[in-house]
Amino acid sequence: MIEEKVINKVGVIYLDRPKLINALNYETIKEIHETLEKWEDDDGIRAVLFDSQSEKGFCAGGDLKEIYNDFLINDDCKEKDIFFKTEFDLDKYINSYKKPIISHWFGVTMGGGIGLTINSDFIIVDETVNWAMPETSLGFTPDVGVGFYISKLPQAIGQYVGLCGASLVASDLISYNLANVYINSNDYENLISKLYDLSSKYESDQLIDEFSKEAKKYELKNDKSEIEKNKEKIEKNFSNSSFKKVYGGLEEDLDDGFAKKCYDTIKERDPFMLTLQFEKYFVCKELSYEETVDLDLKILQYAINKKSINEGVRAKIIDKDNNPNWICRSLDDISIEEVKDLLSIDKTYEERK
Repeated sequence: MIEEKVINKVGVIYLDRPKLINALNYETIKEIHETLEKWEDDDGIRAVLFDSQSEKGFCAGGDLKEIYNDFLINDDCKEKDIFFKTEFDLDKYINSYKKPIISHWFGVTMGGGIGLTINSDFIIVDETVNWAMPETSLGFTPDVGVGFYISKLPQAIGQYVGLCGASLVASDLISYNLANVYINSNDYENLISKLYDLSSKYESDQLIDEFSKEAKKYELKNDKSEIEKNKEKIEKNFSNSSFKKVYGGLEEDLDDGFAKKCYDTIKERDPFMLTLQFEKYFVCKELSYEETVDLDLKILQYAINKKSINEGVRAKIIDKDNNPNWICRSLDDISIEEVKDLLSIDKTYEERK
């Protein structure tokens, strides 16, 4: 599930399920937590590096097939949210970890893999990275505390990323302060060897500063991404005061290829969870990281009880029929009071404006 090594004074955790692009299962989560606890007070470890043994990417997120079979539909499992509780506990632990953490995002980097490492002290990305939080396609909302960071994005970008599960590339991740350095993938091994060398010379509190200086030597200039190319259209379509207005605006603009692509993406997703995600973007602006994770668990427990996550995973991952039977079939079926209750708010964003 993971491979651990100590190189000089760096503890390295390789996610090691290459055939599944390191999809996180219950055992992997526990192994990572145990390894980090073992290293936290070890004077021989000055920093931790998260990396991957898969050539296809860092991490494809949670192992949804295993989560579905072992927890969500398993009648013998009394605590169906136990995977998520365990995962979220690890994410919170990493957020307050005593030693610096460096992470390598490349290729497929999604969902739980992002949540695992987004609180790293230093994140390296390269030209291959394809970063996404696709949870609205699965009957819930972006989780693992990533909503804390999505809420820091400009409104239109944050809503586009959260609602559509839009992919970000290296230049986006740098531009929006989600990663620290953009390098060529061919330079990665040379850069990381510098980290190992520096770990013998510098204590934990100095190591990241010194490594950052080395990383700058390999830094690439930002390319113009698809998000940058479509920025005006994103702002036009995702700056509205309610999800209903976002949806209606896209529906009225189907002659535009970008708007039609967004509309075709959104119309297949659970309208309740989309409405929830729209409002959650604004709520998370006022929450701490830990409070965001707690809200994510509350929403997931709701999604499990309502079986929306079951249906989303079934349609997308298990049966692959892409025909989920959502409880809310249209925006007219949504109880805004239920949305407010889940988010612990008295008024929607539109009502507060």
